Amino acid sequence: MSLTCVKMSEDVWLTCLTHALSTETEEIMGLLLGDIEYSKDGNVTALIWGASPQSRSDRRKDRVETNPEQLAAASAQADRMTASTGRTTRVIGWYHSHPHITVLPSHVDVRTQAMYQLLDSGFIGLIFSCFSEDTNKVGRIQVIAFQSSDGKQNHVTGPIALSPLNRSSVIDLESSLSSSENPLLTSGSAEVDSHMQDTSDSRPAQGSAKSGIRSVDLGGFFANADASYLGQEQGRGYYNTNNIQNAVVDIDPMDMSESMQEAMHRSNLDMSGAEYVRKEIPLHVLPTSSLVNLDSPLKSFTDLQRVLYEEERAAYNQAILQTMRDGKVHPLSFIHHTSTYQASMCKLIEYCLSPAISALQDRLKENEIRVCN
Repeated sequence: MSLTCVKMSEDVWLTCLTHALSTETEEIMGLLLGDIEYSKDGNVTALIWGASPQSRSDRRKDRVETNPEQLAAASAQADRMTASTGRTTRVIGWYHSHPHITVLPSHVDVRTQAMYQLLDSGFIGLIFSCFSEDTNKVGRIQVIAFQSSDGKQNHVTGPIALSPLNRSSVIDLESSLSSSENPLLTSGSAEVDSHMQDTSDSRPAQGSAKSGIRSVDLGGFFANADASYLGQEQGRGYYNTNNIQNAVVDIDPMDMSESMQEAMHRSNLDMSGAEYVRKEIPLHVLPTSSLVNLDSPLKSFTDLQRVLYEEERAAYNQAILQTMRDGKVHPLSFIHHTSTYQASMCKLIEYCLSPAISALQDRLKENEIRVCN
């Protein structure tokens, strides 16, 4: 049975978004932890309250890979969360980034998702498209949740009609995440209508212009989100995404023209055989406490900083080993690799660690306010 809805905690959202913004030259990925909820009315909801950022074994701009050891580590993390919370926790999804390209999953993404669903029909995929710009050169971030379905069941012999992106299923953020005008900061009911269309997937490349989006804005975003949550009525915990459709322009500037998009659509069907197609799932971001009680709700966020450091350290050690001759490294090679490593560390401090400290300080202030009230 396929999913009808995805509910993600704000702390996991923070982790995934920060991870996606940590590099604009390579894709990143991680695993999502939680459980599947089956309701009496037939709805199937993925509840996500944990994340396991993955160190990349292959760092490229158009793909990302991990290793089985990290998958086992994520399962062990889920078991520990089960023991501490008393609620069954397991790996129920994955996320990755699309820097400088569309939020739509490629045919490789859809096929990978389908392989996961063979093991768990409730498995969910999330894509964070970042470092792109709209027509006004304003940085934008888009997020989509999707599953795969069998494309052969929808096979037709006649002309193939274009199936556009269901824009109501995409969360579209402005570059200034801390803005009070951002619709995601308004409390209320997060009802994002979706017909969960079955469409094929294209992934047109975009330009490499820098958008100027930095994760430094995340601290203010979540501080405001927590503040708005304080004023919510009991029983309500959704961020309001009713106005998301208003935040998305009618014609997405990141997409090609309709004729070009249809040509790419048909080309992809021919190349991939339309074995699998994507199905968009509504995504809601909720306060963590509305999903589960965690002793350390920001653990995945703090673990992310360690993962990013270990990635850079491993890349540095590998570069040194590759330039060794007879157990020695040429002085110029050592200086080059060391300076590159130090520059990477400085970027991590500026883009990730410092914003993380600010976000944690803001969260501490909000918690103090809650305790006093």
